[in-house]
Amino acid sequence: MKPLSNIDCQIICGDSRELLKNYHGCFDLIMTSPPYADARKEHYDSVKPEDYAEWFATFHSVFWQVLKPTGSLIINIKDKIINGSRYHYVWKTIDLLERLGWYCIDDYIWSKPNPVPGRWLARLKDGWEYCFHLSPTKRPYFNADAVRLPVKKDWFANRKLRPLDYQSAVSKTGSGFNYRRINFVGKATALPSNVITTSNVTYNTGHPAAFPILLPEFFIKLLTPENGLILDPFAGSGTTGVAAYKCGRNSVLIDKLPNYCKLAYQRLNEACLNVSCETKLNIKLKFIDKSNEISE
Repeated sequence: MKPLSNIDCQIICGDSRELLKNYHGCFDLIMTSPPYADARKEHYDSVKPEDYAEWFATFHSVFWQVLKPTGSLIINIKDKIINGSRYHYVWKTIDLLERLGWYCIDDYIWSKPNPVPGRWLARLKDGWEYCFHLSPTKRPYFNADAVRLPVKKDWFANRKLRPLDYQSAVSKTGSGFNYRRINFVGKATALPSNVITTSNVTYNTGHPAAFPILLPEFFIKLLTPENGLILDPFAGSGTTGVAAYKCGRNSVLIDKLPNYCKLAYQRLNEACLNVSCETKLNIKLKFIDKSNEISE
């Protein structure tokens, strides 16, 4: 498949539950970080932790409708501390989505080398967040080779192979796992784990909770084919759109707040200048008023 010569990014201001009713089976990936429970009220409508699962379920039908049969949904989210105890509204949300028909394919962890500093009586610094991989099928599109990592050191660079290296080596822990060292000879890359290590955003994107570009970039490469179509229904400052552009994918970004849509438009235009990519980026910014009419 040839790379796209032109990449399209639509930024639409409105409620994704209404806007997505016009899309059917076209997205390869929904990559998003929805507003967390009790989010900053000046940025989003605040949802109480005990109401969060039911609130998020109101997006279920349109998310299911717009995904391709082999599509995926990635939800980046984190639990909340309430009165000194961690309230697991996140797991309640995933449990409800499973009961609605979604398969939870895997739980990824975003590990942050630079967590927000602080000191608490009974907790340490919060250095990770969930990234849940859900899909309407147990076999979604999955290209592990697209996210392979370079091998740091050739195990056999400075030694001669021995007869034992050609035989299956059984783990001494009694787990039953075994491997052959010969299989690692000459390997330049290896598959990563489901722990993604990348730093918090340390510059001002104009959004209070922007995730780093490497996070959506990882999942776009892993879960979408070349020329795929990406959706972020809680687009914020447009990080998913920038990552999609870097990966050569079209994208649709939706946010209900006009200021964030304008910010995403600005960031995507800046990406055209800063990203080393010969492909042209076509950006459209649309606003939906209360009568559902579109203005550009």
